[in-house]
Amino acid sequence: MTVEPILTLEGIPFLDDATRPRAPAIPGVTPMQRARGRRLGLYHRHHLAELAAVRAALDRFRSGTGTVEAVSEGVASLSMVANFRAFGNLCGQQCQMLQMHHDIEEGSVFPAIRQDASMSPVLDRLGAEHRTVHALLERILQIARAIAVDPRRDYALALGRIYETFEQIVISHFGYDERELEEAIGFYNAL
Repeated sequence: MTVEPILTLEGIPFLDDATRPRAPAIPGVTPMQRARGRRLGLYHRHHLAELAAVRAALDRFRSGTGTVEAVSEGVASLSMVANFRAFGNLCGQQCQMLQMHHDIEEGSVFPAIRQDASMSPVLDRLGAEHRTVHALLERILQIARAIAVDPRRDYALALGRIYETFEQIVISHFGYDERELEEAIGFYNAL
């Protein structure tokens, strides 16, 4: 059976800093509270390190020094992908690293911050961005599965294009998340 990946990015909303709501300054935030808010970045750095490993495999493939199989293995070895695979369906599984990270934000962090109604536009946008990240991850997984069945060059090139978009969106999202929630996380004791 041939597995056909989705090779386009249609239907995936892209992130635009100009459209992102800004968090209001919180008067009286202490340096200690800001430091607590910056801990979010530690979680993000773990995910970004894994993304960099896949990026390196893609770069080797494009330069002619790597193989399609190495790219596929790089994607398949990401702990977030391994967790997705181990627990089945991407959507709704609580034991997936990135999903768990977003679940914690949306289930614990965001409600604690929502006591400040002026933060709702930022929190709503972050939730929408979570859905964008996961939609792209679904597409990456479709192509990775296709490569596992049929390691074609066009699949690997499609994976590279979608992965580049995914990586840019995740980096952008993490930056927005950290910047806009830095004060609120510590002030509202949300993390």
